[in-house]
Amino acid sequence: MSSVDKTVQVTLSLPKDIFERVAQAAVNEQQKIEDLLSVLVAEGLDAHATVRGLFEQVSEQYRTRLAREGKLSQSSDAVMQELRTMREQIVHELYRR
Repeated sequence: MSSVDKTVQVTLSLPKDIFERVAQAAVNEQQKIEDLLSVLVAEGLDAHATVRGLFEQVSEQYRTRLAREGKLSQSSDAVMQELRTMREQIVHELYRR
């Protein structure tokens, strides 16, 4: 199976300024616009997966910390109130008159 058989043709609408940026990048990199768009989509998906993975990792670390502190079942309202209280304490300590 050739690489052409492994592709799907897609019609895409882009804002004009985005298209112009892609066209300029294609000229700079001496590529066809279509080829550059394929690369940009693939790289964007990889970056999205990386960011999503990082968020999941941070979220798991946060849940682990909450479990360790016995706060895992704490409601979101209680968490927000605790954060507000901490913020007020920090402001009070940093900006004493």
